[in-house]
Amino acid sequence: MSGEVQRHYDTHLAPIYVWMVGDVAAALQRSLDFFAAAGLKPGAGGVTVDLGCGFGLQAIPLAELGHEVVALDFSAELLAELRTRAGALPIRAIQDDLRNFPRHLTVPADVIVCMGDTLTHLPSLAAVNELLRLTAANLAPGGLLALTFRDHVGSELKGVQRFIPVRTDSDRILTCFLEYGDGVVDVHDLVHTRVPEGWRQSVSSYRKLRLEREGVAAELSLLGLQILRHDVEQGLVTLLARKSAA
Repeated sequence: MSGEVQRHYDTHLAPIYVWMVGDVAAALQRSLDFFAAAGLKPGAGGVTVDLGCGFGLQAIPLAELGHEVVALDFSAELLAELRTRAGALPIRAIQDDLRNFPRHLTVPADVIVCMGDTLTHLPSLAAVNELLRLTAANLAPGGLLALTFRDHVGSELKGVQRFIPVRTDSDRILTCFLEYGDGVVDVHDLVHTRVPEGWRQSVSSYRKLRLEREGVAAELSLLGLQILRHDVEQGLVTLLARKSAA
């Protein structure tokens, strides 16, 4: 991840990230449902890598299914939250660049996930392709790769649609504003927080990639992975791919 992205999370988003998600229990259940639909069954075991794990929306359900989870993120604050929520679950929470995940494996992974909008946070398309190559190389035969990312190409917002209300309660308002460029989108997060004097505004920005979903799928195919699912729903691209068992 770039220093700009890490600064944005460290100083702006990480402290409110759990609040931003809202109903955490419902979000965890959605992850469980997703993995069940992908064919992961309770007690299956094996090693899973969670890239960009945050506070555990994927890592915790995967561990509850019986997986030993290697969870990487750059945010010390979110990793601390993950450790607290994980308790005795078999999760190793590691602060490191996502592309260093092979250093933390002793055996190939049965499952690798990179979900939310993590892929678009990488600094370049070359970095994305490098990470995809590393996932293919470090999956066990028959292993599953699950990716999600925002479709900032096919669903470009126009005009006032670029102002996105993320979450609001009586004490905090989070609004996101998008500016589209050539291959990138600048994300401006505006947080209004109620204080004794009234309302305090804080603003921070960072840059995301605009990834072509067809291009990511094509890269996975070139790496020898079989595409099992490739769709976009409500602006979120989902890709599931499996490594040959041979």
